[in-house]
Amino acid sequence: MTTKFSTKTPKSFNIWRRIFQYIACNTVIINMIRSKYKVLKAEGIENIDKSKKYIIASNHVTGFDPFFIANQYKLTIAYMAKKQLFETFWSMVLMDWCGAFAVDRDKVDVSTIKTALSIKKTNWHLGLFPQGTRCNNGKIENLTKGFASIAKKMDTDILPIAIIVKENKNGKKTMQLKAGKPISCNKSVDEIVDEWANSICYMGGFEYIPS
Repeated sequence: MTTKFSTKTPKSFNIWRRIFQYIACNTVIINMIRSKYKVLKAEGIENIDKSKKYIIASNHVTGFDPFFIANQYKLTIAYMAKKQLFETFWSMVLMDWCGAFAVDRDKVDVSTIKTALSIKKTNWHLGLFPQGTRCNNGKIENLTKGFASIAKKMDTDILPIAIIVKENKNGKKTMQLKAGKPISCNKSVDEIVDEWANSICYMGGFEYIPS
Protein backbone atom coordinates (compact mmCIF):
# COMPACT_ATOMS: atom_id res chain seq x y z
CA MET A 1 0.00 0.00 0.00
CA THR A 2 1.33 3.40 -0.98
CA THR A 3 1.81 5.86 1.90
CA LYS A 4 3.33 9.30 2.15
CA PHE A 5 6.37 7.63 3.71
CA SER A 6 7.01 5.39 0.70
CA THR A 7 6.74 8.27 -1.75
CA LYS A 8 9.50 10.87 -1.77
CA THR A 9 10.72 13.18 -4.51
CA PRO A 10 14.25 14.55 -4.94
CA LYS A 11 13.08 17.70 -3.13
CA SER A 12 12.40 15.59 -0.04
CA PHE A 13 16.11 14.94 0.35
CA ASN A 14 16.83 18.52 1.29
CA ILE A 15 19.40 20.30 3.43
CA TRP A 16 17.17 20.12 6.53
CA ARG A 17 16.95 16.32 6.46
CA ARG A 18 20.66 16.19 5.73
CA ILE A 19 21.39 18.31 8.80
CA PHE A 20 18.96 16.29 10.94
CA GLN A 21 20.60 13.02 9.91
CA TYR A 22 24.06 14.40 10.62
CA ILE A 23 23.07 15.58 14.11
CA ALA A 24 21.19 12.38 14.94
CA CYS A 25 24.02 10.10 13.80
CA ASN A 26 26.87 12.08 15.30
CA THR A 27 25.45 12.97 18.71
CA VAL A 28 22.68 11.04 20.44
CA ILE A 29 22.73 7.80 18.46
CA ILE A 30 26.49 7.29 18.34
CA ASN A 31 26.59 7.79 22.11
CA MET A 32 23.85 5.19 22.49
CA ILE A 33 25.90 2.78 20.39
CA ARG A 34 29.02 3.40 22.47
CA SER A 35 27.06 2.72 25.65
CA LYS A 36 26.30 -0.79 24.38
CA TYR A 37 29.32 -1.63 22.25
CA LYS A 38 33.03 -0.96 22.06
CA VAL A 39 33.33 0.71 18.67
CA LEU A 40 36.35 -0.45 16.67
CA LYS A 41 37.93 1.63 13.92
CA ALA A 42 36.13 1.33 10.59
CA GLU A 43 38.10 -0.24 7.76
CA GLY A 44 37.97 0.11 3.99
CA ILE A 45 37.65 3.89 3.82
CA GLU A 46 40.09 3.81 0.90
CA ASN A 47 37.45 1.92 -1.12
CA ILE A 48 35.01 4.83 -0.98
CA ASP A 49 35.33 7.47 -3.69
CA LYS A 50 33.59 10.49 -2.15
CA SER A 51 33.08 11.98 -5.63
CA LYS A 52 30.75 9.09 -6.55
CA LYS A 53 27.35 7.94 -5.36
CA TYR A 54 26.74 4.35 -4.31
CA ILE A 55 24.03 2.01 -3.21
CA ILE A 56 25.12 1.15 0.33
CA ALA A 57 24.33 -2.51 0.92
CA SER A 58 25.23 -4.19 4.20
CA ASN A 59 24.28 -7.13 6.33
CA HIS A 60 21.85 -6.26 9.12
CA VAL A 61 22.67 -6.91 12.77
CA THR A 62 21.21 -4.15 15.00
CA GLY A 63 18.70 -1.34 14.88
CA PHE A 64 21.62 1.08 14.97
CA ASP A 65 23.09 -0.09 11.65
CA PRO A 66 21.92 2.73 9.33
CA PHE A 67 23.06 5.44 11.73
CA PHE A 68 26.35 3.68 12.49
CA ILE A 69 27.30 3.43 8.81
CA ALA A 70 26.47 7.09 8.19
CA ASN A 71 28.51 8.10 11.24
CA GLN A 72 31.59 5.98 10.59
CA TYR A 73 31.96 6.74 6.89
CA LYS A 74 30.58 10.31 6.94
CA LEU A 75 27.95 9.55 4.30
CA THR A 76 24.44 10.92 3.86
CA ILE A 77 22.20 7.91 3.21
CA ALA A 78 18.50 7.47 2.44
CA TYR A 79 17.48 4.03 3.67
CA MET A 80 14.68 1.77 2.58
CA ALA A 81 13.07 0.90 5.93
CA LYS A 82 10.31 -1.54 6.82
CA LYS A 83 6.90 0.16 6.97
CA GLN A 84 6.39 -0.86 10.61
CA LEU A 85 9.02 1.72 11.64
CA PHE A 86 6.64 4.44 10.47
CA GLU A 87 3.70 3.26 12.58
CA THR A 88 4.70 4.87 15.90
CA PHE A 89 5.15 8.62 16.26
CA TRP A 90 8.75 9.02 17.45
CA SER A 91 10.08 6.26 15.24
CA MET A 92 8.25 7.81 12.29
CA VAL A 93 9.75 11.24 13.02
CA LEU A 94 13.26 9.81 13.29
CA MET A 95 12.97 7.72 10.13
CA ASP A 96 11.30 10.41 8.05
CA TRP A 97 13.63 13.21 9.06
CA CYS A 98 16.69 11.02 8.55
CA GLY A 99 15.55 10.57 4.95
CA ALA A 100 14.32 6.98 5.20
CA PHE A 101 11.32 5.82 3.20
CA ALA A 102 8.93 2.94 3.80
CA VAL A 103 8.96 -0.42 2.06
CA ASP A 104 6.52 -3.29 2.39
CA ARG A 105 8.66 -6.44 2.54
CA ASP A 106 5.78 -8.62 1.40
CA LYS A 107 4.96 -6.54 -1.68
CA VAL A 108 7.25 -3.74 -2.81
CA ASP A 109 5.10 -0.87 -4.08
CA VAL A 110 5.86 0.96 -7.33
CA SER A 111 6.11 4.23 -5.39
CA THR A 112 8.91 2.76 -3.28
CA ILE A 113 10.90 1.86 -6.39
CA LYS A 114 10.30 5.33 -7.85
CA THR A 115 11.57 6.90 -4.63
CA ALA A 116 14.70 4.74 -4.73
CA LEU A 117 15.35 5.72 -8.34
CA SER A 118 14.76 9.42 -7.58
CA ILE A 119 17.66 9.43 -5.11
CA LYS A 120 20.03 9.33 -8.07
CA LYS A 121 18.99 12.92 -8.76
CA THR A 122 20.18 14.01 -5.31
CA ASN A 123 23.51 14.15 -3.46
CA TRP A 124 22.43 11.28 -1.16
CA HIS A 125 23.33 7.61 -1.34
CA LEU A 126 20.65 4.89 -1.30
CA GLY A 127 20.97 2.44 1.59
CA LEU A 128 19.39 -0.98 1.96
CA PHE A 129 19.77 -4.39 3.60
CA PRO A 130 19.65 -7.33 1.16
CA GLN A 131 18.83 -9.69 4.05
CA GLY A 132 15.66 -7.71 4.73
CA THR A 133 15.76 -8.30 8.46
CA ARG A 134 18.26 -8.39 11.32
CA CYS A 135 20.40 -11.51 11.63
CA ASN A 136 23.52 -12.26 13.65
CA ASN A 137 23.87 -16.02 13.30
CA GLY A 138 27.08 -15.83 11.28
CA LYS A 139 25.30 -16.64 8.02
CA ILE A 140 24.38 -14.62 4.95
CA GLU A 141 21.20 -16.21 3.65
CA ASN A 142 17.64 -15.57 2.45
CA LEU A 143 18.79 -12.74 0.22
CA THR A 144 16.43 -10.84 -2.01
CA LYS A 145 17.71 -9.95 -5.48
CA GLY A 146 15.83 -6.68 -5.60
CA PHE A 147 18.85 -4.63 -4.54
CA ALA A 148 20.79 -5.85 -7.57
CA SER A 149 17.91 -5.00 -9.90
CA ILE A 150 17.66 -1.51 -8.40
CA ALA A 151 21.40 -1.01 -8.88
CA LYS A 152 21.07 -1.86 -12.56
CA LYS A 153 18.07 0.45 -13.00
CA MET A 154 19.89 3.30 -11.24
CA ASP A 155 23.13 2.52 -13.11
CA THR A 156 24.86 2.83 -9.74
CA ASP A 157 27.56 0.61 -8.27
CA ILE A 158 27.07 -1.14 -4.93
CA LEU A 159 29.31 -0.52 -1.94
CA PRO A 160 29.33 -3.64 0.27
CA ILE A 161 29.71 -2.96 3.98
CA ALA A 162 30.09 -5.69 6.57
CA ILE A 163 28.75 -5.04 10.07
CA ILE A 164 30.58 -7.19 12.58
CA VAL A 165 29.35 -7.59 16.15
CA LYS A 166 31.34 -9.83 18.49
CA GLU A 167 31.54 -10.51 22.21
CA ASN A 168 35.00 -10.49 23.77
CA LYS A 169 36.28 -12.49 26.75
CA ASN A 170 35.03 -9.85 29.20
CA GLY A 171 31.50 -10.07 27.88
CA LYS A 172 31.74 -6.66 26.21
CA LYS A 173 30.39 -6.53 22.68
CA THR A 174 32.38 -4.89 19.92
CA MET A 175 30.97 -3.36 16.75
CA GLN A 176 32.95 -2.66 13.59
CA LEU A 177 32.42 -1.81 9.94
CA LYS A 178 34.43 -2.94 6.93
CA ALA A 179 33.82 -1.50 3.47
CA GLY A 180 34.73 -3.62 0.47
CA LYS A 181 35.50 -2.71 -3.11
CA PRO A 182 32.50 -1.41 -5.09
CA ILE A 183 30.57 -3.93 -7.17
CA SER A 184 29.83 -2.95 -10.76
CA CYS A 185 26.18 -2.56 -11.68
CA ASN A 186 27.04 -3.74 -15.20
CA LYS A 187 27.16 -7.36 -14.04
CA SER A 188 24.14 -9.65 -14.10
CA VAL A 189 21.74 -9.69 -11.16
CA ASP A 190 22.95 -13.10 -10.01
CA GLU A 191 26.58 -12.06 -10.31
CA ILE A 192 25.93 -8.94 -8.23
CA VAL A 193 24.13 -10.90 -5.52
CA ASP A 194 26.88 -13.54 -5.29
CA GLU A 195 29.70 -10.99 -5.33
CA TRP A 196 28.01 -8.93 -2.60
CA ALA A 197 27.44 -11.99 -0.40
CA ASN A 198 30.97 -13.28 -0.89
CA SER A 199 32.43 -9.85 -0.14
CA ILE A 200 30.43 -9.53 3.10
CA CYS A 201 31.40 -13.06 4.14
CA TYR A 202 35.09 -12.45 3.40
CA MET A 203 35.16 -9.25 5.46
CA GLY A 204 33.02 -10.49 8.32
CA GLY A 205 33.98 -14.14 8.52
CA PHE A 206 30.43 -15.24 7.72
CA GLU A 207 29.08 -18.22 5.80
CA TYR A 208 27.19 -17.65 2.54
CA ILE A 209 24.19 -19.88 1.99
CA PRO A 210 22.78 -19.25 -1.52
CA SER A 211 19.01 -19.46 -1.98
